[in-house]
Parts: sequence; C-alpha cells; structure tokens
Amino acid sequence: MRNFISYINAIFQNPFIPKEAKHTTAILLPELHTTEGIYRSLLPSYIFNGMPDYRVLILGLTDKVGVSPNDKDFHITQQIANETDHIVFPFVSFPLQPVIDKVRIIKPSMKFSYYIDANYYLMPDSYPHAKEYKLAKMIEFIEANIKAVDQVIVTNKALKDYIADKLDERYKGIKFNTNIVWQPLFILPALMKTEYENKPEKGKIKILIIGDEYHFTDINWIKGTLKDIKAKYKNAIAIHIIGFDGKRGDKNFLSDLKFEYHPRVPYFKYFELIKHIAPDVLVIPANKNTFNNTSKNYVKYLELAYFNVPVIAPNIRPFGNSPNTKENLIATNQNGFLCDKKEDYMMQIESMFTTREKFDGVLGVAYATAVDYDITVTSNIEILKKIYFLDNGSENINA
Repeated sequence: MRNFISYINAIFQNPFIPKEAKHTTAILLPELHTTEGIYRSLLPSYIFNGMPDYRVLILGLTDKVGVSPNDKDFHITQQIANETDHIVFPFVSFPLQPVIDKVRIIKPSMKFSYYIDANYYLMPDSYPHAKEYKLAKMIEFIEANIKAVDQVIVTNKALKDYIADKLDERYKGIKFNTNIVWQPLFILPALMKTEYENKPEKGKIKILIIGDEYHFTDINWIKGTLKDIKAKYKNAIAIHIIGFDGKRGDKNFLSDLKFEYHPRVPYFKYFELIKHIAPDVLVIPANKNTFNNTSKNYVKYLELAYFNVPVIAPNIRPFGNSPNTKENLIATNQNGFLCDKKEDYMMQIESMFTTREKFDGVLGVAYATAVDYDITVTSNIEILKKIYFLDNGSENINA
C-alpha cells in the first residue's frame, strides 16, 4: 500500500504500538479520510496495539477501490508481506485470488480474511456501482473471493446466515471451507472523551441523523415524516444530518427540508462534531426490507448511548426483529425505541415533547448496553483474537 494512515494522529501518538510482535494483522482500507470507512477495522487495532504479542497495521489504498480487476492502486509490497501474518481485505469485487497467490509466493503461511458489510445479492440503487453488483459476473467474483480466503467477517448475524444459505443454494454439494464469522462491533470509550454531558434545552428538540450517499434510500424514505414534524413544530425542531446533503447527481432530494448539513469528518474529529451538535435524539431511518435487515450494524446506537442520547431505530436486525429476542439490541421503552413504519417515527419524535420522561428513562439501560460492548472487556478481546488471528482457532462455519 502506498499510504499509511499517518494523518489519523491517535494511532501514531500511541506509545504502546510495538514495532515487532508475535502476530501482525494488516487491514486494508478503501478510504481513509472519512468516518464510515474505518469503523470496523480501526477500533480493534487500538486494543491489539496495546498488547506485546499483537500488532495491527492500518494500510490505505490511494483512493476508493474501483470495481475494475485491473485497479492499479491495489498493491501489497514484499516488505508488508514479510512482516504480516494475516491480511484483511475490504469488500472489493475484483478477483482476489491473483493477489493471494502472489503474496503466498512470498509467505506461504499467510492467512487472509475478507470483510463483507452489505448484502451484495440485494444491493440497492443508492449504493456505488449498484448496477454492476446486480450483474451475474460480479456476484461470481465475490463468491470466488469468499472461496479464496480463509475467513469472511461480517457485522450482522443475519448477513452471515443469508450468505451461508445462498452459497449452499447456489453451490449444492460444494464446500467452500471458509470460516464465516459474525463480528460484533466494539467501541472504545477512551476515544470518545465521555466527560460530555448532554443537557437538553426545554421545549426544543435537536434530531440527529448520521449517514452518507449510501443511505440515500433510507433518508429519502423518512423525508416526508421529517417535513411534517418540522412544519408542525417549526423552530422547536432542529434537524442535523451528518454525511448527506441531499444531492445525488443533478438533483437535490432534500431541497424542501430545512436541516443543517455537516460534512463527514475523520474519525478522530467525529465525536467532537457530535458533542458540538448536542443532539436530543438520534434517529436511524431504514425501511423494513431484506437488504437493510441483513446489512445494518449498530455502532451508531452504541456511541450515542455512551453520550446519553436516546435512539429511535428501525425494527430490523440487529436492533430488533430477530427470531431469538436475546439477539435484539433494543427493547422499546427499555433502552431505546423501535419503529416498524414511518408513522412510528412520527409518534416517537412527537413524544419527545409530550412524554419526555420516557426518553430520559431509557438512558441508564442504554448506557449499560453500550458498556457491555466495551472492547476492553476480556471476553471481547478473546473474540477479536479469534477473528483476527486464525491460528488461535475460530469457530469453523462452512457455507
């Protein structure tokens, strides 16, 4: 890789990062300059880099990875291969087998993982290269990548089940011999500077939505509800959106909605931005469909729970809707609020004015829920070791 993530200062100011370690994982990231692109890969590195036997390298591509199999920016140097035991690929769709073959010439013992964070079988039009993902050849490239690596890591248990079932359906009798593991996302409170205290302003509500152009369909879906609530309560409601200004191509889909737009920022500025906005509630919009049910993760809920900000979320996995209720992250009126339809969002937002006490009442349990996902908990460290270091033995789940 040409770039190290040198401008994310928090990593390189950490005095505990060892220059050598018993195990080294190199995580390849498609983009470095925005928050969304580093959630899943950056956070585990902090805990490993504080341990003598473990080291994680965060390596960046020169820009976003294209879908072309001839992408010239995808390089792994001989030095990186020699110093690394385990390479984690981002969710790219060009063939990985040629890359893996070349690296294994240098280091035959190298292990490979492949992050998949969206249901590529059901990719909506709002996602980049959506038309290409719908082509049979693209699906075959991704399935070949799954077969080529040692391990696939996903962030939603429903997605793990969907991929395993789909591969079994499409390749009857053929074993991929690839681990498919569901990795719960862990957050590190030390990065968040949790001395922040949320102080609501009486009679006024600040709504926060966090998304980007990938979430166009979700934000556009709830736009009518936001317009109605804004029209009814006028200046008593302020809407803040991080990451999406409403523009797609030559159209502005949010031009008739009054809101304050905040561009995406690098990870180490992200929590400062949230504290600057000081929201009263986080709204996570998403229509109930199979793609969303298998592609969402819950890191935004955990972060805002640490900040004592209540969360209104869709009744889909992983927030809710699991056949096994123990797997649901949110229970309405206990540690957050779940919505099945747009009218539910309207009702919950309005109740911020009429029954604010019910929102205040969920904050303690929500905070405790987030603490359970603290990356520093010993059991969570062991889970991460099993995922990132295959020789420690992760559960073998054949698709």
